[in-house]
Amino acid sequence: MASADLKKWNTRYAQTERVFPNPPAALHVAIPYLLAGTTLDVASGEGAVALHLAQSSRFKVTALDISDVGLANLKKFADEKNIHLQTLCLDLDSSDFNKLLCFDNICIYRYKPSVDLILKLSEKLSENGRLVISTFNQRQHIEQGFNERFCLVDNEFANVTNKLQLIKFFRSVKVPYTDTYIWQKI
Repeated sequence: MASADLKKWNTRYAQTERVFPNPPAALHVAIPYLLAGTTLDVASGEGAVALHLAQSSRFKVTALDISDVGLANLKKFADEKNIHLQTLCLDLDSSDFNKLLCFDNICIYRYKPSVDLILKLSEKLSENGRLVISTFNQRQHIEQGFNERFCLVDNEFANVTNKLQLIKFFRSVKVPYTDTYIWQKI
């Protein structure tokens, strides 16, 4: 699976005309809940979230993705705008994941993680750290034809673990339709 994912994303990011990515709308709602400090952007791709957060002195950002091509594009965008961040090319299923340090914030946008991944990520949060997951919901599937397999069902992550306290939930009312969960490690 990892090699298929790598090939898929490297092919997508290798397309010629790449443009500086815009952050998802849901990120602006989540920022006030994030702690100043280290921030890991998981499944970062070309860095829509990482690049935006790294422009603030509040965050020391690491962008993690399986695609070395996507991360190379991210670095080009960062260099063009003099944005400072770190990149990490890593398969979330690899044993190297366990070597990650703790972060004050971990963000996942437009990627539906497994419950197992959420539990693994919660272990990588510092004390009182924040985990943000914002991804497509069923309305995105119904109205936009997005693959249902990648869409959250209602309240899918509401009670995912007792190690995280849900501090904010919101659902977008405009395309793209997303659900955003913000937890604090307890």
